[in-house]
Amino acid sequence: MSEASHRRRTWPLSLAAREGLATARTGRWTSAIVIVATAWLIAAPAIADALGVTRLMEAEQDWIDAGGHVYVVTGATVDGDQFPIPTSTCESLAGYDGVEASFALERSGATGALTSVPGGRASVYSVTSGALPFLGIEGDPRGVAILSSGFSERTGVLGGETIEVVRQASDSEPAARTGLVASRVADTAPMGDEYDGALLVPSLLGATADACYVATDAARHDAVAEILPGALAHEGRAAVVADRLYSNEFTVDYTTAYEDRPLRWLWIASALALGLMWALVQWFRRSHTAIYATFGVHAPARLTMQVSEWALLVAAGAAGGWAIGITGALAFGARTAPTLTIVSTHTALTLIGATLIVIAVALTPTGTLLNALKDR
Repeated sequence: MSEASHRRRTWPLSLAAREGLATARTGRWTSAIVIVATAWLIAAPAIADALGVTRLMEAEQDWIDAGGHVYVVTGATVDGDQFPIPTSTCESLAGYDGVEASFALERSGATGALTSVPGGRASVYSVTSGALPFLGIEGDPRGVAILSSGFSERTGVLGGETIEVVRQASDSEPAARTGLVASRVADTAPMGDEYDGALLVPSLLGATADACYVATDAARHDAVAEILPGALAHEGRAAVVADRLYSNEFTVDYTTAYEDRPLRWLWIASALALGLMWALVQWFRRSHTAIYATFGVHAPARLTMQVSEWALLVAAGAAGGWAIGITGALAFGARTAPTLTIVSTHTALTLIGATLIVIAVALTPTGTLLNALKDR
């Protein structure tokens, strides 16, 4: 066979691409199965992963709300006496990198009540103004008194009311009144269970306080812990830093749990399933492939033909799978931001993995019709 005759029998790539697109459009059940399989093999793993990540995020938020990433700093204990914490240093920690909020607290042992609810006595603690951002509450030009959720439920006093706190005398402080201030109700769980049912009164503390509460973030939690003993030292004695929530080797590390979640790798199984399904389709078409090879469809043209068909079918399936994944995950309660990222990632990785298999299948050597007849 002459070289010129061979060139005449070789299909142009543009013709191979059109043939592949035509096969995709007229494939009926085969095309429908590929599209539906692509959609669900993308959507189902993505939905499962998005829901798993959402559960992790909710668990981490519950842990943070309960006092995760919060340090309680107290003075060193020497001969049974506990050193205090420098108030101004504690309050200024909020300006440090990695510290979200900080405030100093003074325990006086005093009890107090609201003038409008004289029988509703509670422990009263003096805190610096940093307690407001720490607890996520707003200030007021008149001043505020912070009611714990337990105190608010017991007395029926809600946030935003005008109140006056009357504090009884204690061993260290005389009786005092706050004057008319605005009430603010806060969840004091990040500080500890001992404050549920208490009153926190922002005031100007002295030079020292009993404790300093420091809220950090996940990325710089450990780094902040390293500077606190020295920063809050008193008379050369390093402060004692403790996690608000007890943790050990069995405590969940949410960052590690997110990185190690097995559902993130489900796209590999989906890609393999799609690739194997496509290989099965081509196996059933092996006689057709042999006919194409007889008429000059060699490896480059065969690759173009199959990839063109695959691209059209998988584009429709991927669009449907992405839409089903987003809608399904949100319908089951997943959060929007991680859902968009996770479903898009699963879609892209599944398509890349499956397409590599499709290319490998298309490049597999195939015989002509004469070879197929000889095999029989």
